[in-house]
Amino acid sequence: MKVKLDIRNITYLVILSAFVIFVINACKRESLTLSTTDDVNITGFLEKNPDKFSLFTQILERSGTKGYLAAYGKYTMFTPDNNAVNDWLKSLNKTAVDQLSAAELKDVVRFHVLPDTVATGKFTDGKLTQITLYGQYLQTGVTFKDGVSSFIINKQALITQSNVRVGNGIIHVIDHVLIPSTKTLASTIEGNNRYSIFTQALKETGFYDSLNYVQSVIPDTTRRFQTVILESDSALQAAGFNNYAALKAKLSKTGNPKSHTDSLWMYVAYHISTGASYTPDIVSSPSLATLVPSEIITTKLVGTKILLNDDEFNGVIEPGVEVNRTFSNVTTSNGVLHESKGFYKIKPRVPTGVFFDIGDQPELKLLAAWRAPGQTIQLLQNGKLITAGIRLDAYRSNTIGPVYAVSSTPIGASDGRSYANRDVIQFNPTTSNTARSIWMEIRTPMLVKGKYKVWICYTYNGSGPLTQVGVDVGTTQEQLLPNLVDFAQTLTSSGVPTANAALPSADGLMLTNGFKRYMATTAEVSNGVNGLQPIAQNNLWSVMVGKLAGVVDIKTTDKHWVRFTTLRGNGTGIMNMDMIHFIPIDDDQNYPRFSPSGLIYKRP
Repeated sequence: MKVKLDIRNITYLVILSAFVIFVINACKRESLTLSTTDDVNITGFLEKNPDKFSLFTQILERSGTKGYLAAYGKYTMFTPDNNAVNDWLKSLNKTAVDQLSAAELKDVVRFHVLPDTVATGKFTDGKLTQITLYGQYLQTGVTFKDGVSSFIINKQALITQSNVRVGNGIIHVIDHVLIPSTKTLASTIEGNNRYSIFTQALKETGFYDSLNYVQSVIPDTTRRFQTVILESDSALQAAGFNNYAALKAKLSKTGNPKSHTDSLWMYVAYHISTGASYTPDIVSSPSLATLVPSEIITTKLVGTKILLNDDEFNGVIEPGVEVNRTFSNVTTSNGVLHESKGFYKIKPRVPTGVFFDIGDQPELKLLAAWRAPGQTIQLLQNGKLITAGIRLDAYRSNTIGPVYAVSSTPIGASDGRSYANRDVIQFNPTTSNTARSIWMEIRTPMLVKGKYKVWICYTYNGSGPLTQVGVDVGTTQEQLLPNLVDFAQTLTSSGVPTANAALPSADGLMLTNGFKRYMATTAEVSNGVNGLQPIAQNNLWSVMVGKLAGVVDIKTTDKHWVRFTTLRGNGTGIMNMDMIHFIPIDDDQNYPRFSPSGLIYKRP
C-alpha cells in the first residue's frame, strides 16, 4: 500500500508566510528611521529628547538602570513616550514615577529591553527570538487602522517610531507601556470558566503544580516555558464528556490519574509541550513533541486553519481538530496557552509497512508534469529546492541538484526500467566536485514507532555511487544503517543466476543476501490484473533492485529524514531512487510488489 504525503500544510504555509512577509514589509512608516552619531547611547538619546522621553528617563534613574543602558553593548529598547507613561501611571492610580518602588520600575525596564539589536526587518508574525531581560518573550504582529498598517507589540502597543539606531543598540518608540504576564499557565487556565473540566484534570493528574511555578526559579530554559493546547468545556461536552467525572471514567484505566501509565495522565501530558510555541511556531513545524515520551502532535496549515493530528496514514485520511485562534496565543508568566475546537488524544497505532514512492513529493504533485510520460523537472531552481521533502548538503554550492524524471515508455512496452508509477528521483552525488552535493536527505511519510527493515529500491547504474544510509542524522535519534547501498549492483549480486532464473524460488536466496525484487513479474501482473501486461519483463527484472540497508528503530511516531551519504562517486554516476520500503521486522519482506501503473501485488 502506498502512503501519500499531504500537500496542504506545505502549500498553505508557503502562501501564509509570503503574505505575512508582504504585509510586514508593506507597513506604512509613520516616522522615518533616525540617524544618530555613534557617541549617542540609549540613555543619551532619551535625555536629548525630554519632550518625548523625560518620564521614561526618570524610570531609568529611579530603577538604577540608567548606567548599563548608557554603557557599551547591544540592546533593543521598546521605549514608551511620555503620553504612554502618563496613561500607565493613571491606570495604577499614580501621579508620578517616584510613587513606584525601584524594584517595580526595574522590572518595567527589563521587560522593555532585549539583549541584542533587533530591527523591524527581523520581526515575524509571532514571538521575537530574543527573550527580554525580564524573562518573557515579546510578540510582534501587524495591525490595520484607517488604511495604515503598523507593528504591534504584545497586542498592547503600536510602534510609532522604529529603528532608531544609537551607539549601543536600537530604539523602537511605542504608544503604551508593555505589561508582563503575572499569572502562570495553571492559574490562567483555572481563572477561565471555559476550562473547568480541564482544570480538574490538571489537579488530579498533578500537572497543575508543574504548570504553576514561577519561571524565574527554573534555571533550565527548556522547562522554563511550556505550551498547553487544551479543550474548552463545550468542546469536551460535544465529545460526550459532560463533566470531569465522565472524562475520568472514560480515560482513567488504573484508577490513579497521577500514574504515568494511566490514560488520563497521558491525555493531559499529551496536551503539554516544552517551550513557548505561538501559532506561527506551531505551523512552521510539522509536529510538536509532548510530555508523553515519543508521542507527538502533527500540525498543518490549511488556508487559515491550524489543524492538529490531521493526517493521511497508509492512504487513509484521519481528520484532525482545529486550533481556536480566538482563544489562542495567550501569554502567561511561564508559557503560552492555546485552545482546540475539538477533543483530541493520543492515537494508538501499531507499526505498519510504509511503501514510499519518492516521486510522491507534495509540491511536484501540483505540477502538470507530475507523472506525465517523458517529463523531467530540475528540483534545484535558482539555488533553492522546489520541494520541502528533499534536503541537500548545505556546505556545497549545489549548482547541480536532483531531477524528477518520468519514463517515456508507454504502459505495455518491453522495458524493465519503468519504475513504480513510472517516476524516479535522479541524483548525481560526489565526494569531490563542489558543484554537487555529498549527501541528499528525503523526508518519509509518517512512521509509527517500532523496528523496521529499510529497503532502498532503485534501478541499476553501472557507475552509480556507493552510499551509507542514515535516519535522522544530526539529531539525538540518529541511526546509521550497517549495509552500504551500491547503486552499481544488480540483483544478480545476490547470487541468483542471470538467465532464465526461477524467480519465485530465488526469492529466499536474495533475501538471505540482503536483496529483493520490489517490481512485479509479468506473471504476477497478469494474474493480478486480468491480462494487463505493464512493463515488468522477466528478462530485465535484475536491474530493479531492492537493497536492505538495515534495521531502524523508530522511537517517535512522526515523519523522519533518510540521508544518503556518498562514499564513492564523482558526480557522473546517477543514483536512480524509486522507492523506500519500511517493513516491520516480523512482516513479509517480499510483498507487496509494484508495477509501472502503480498497482500493488500481494503474495498470491
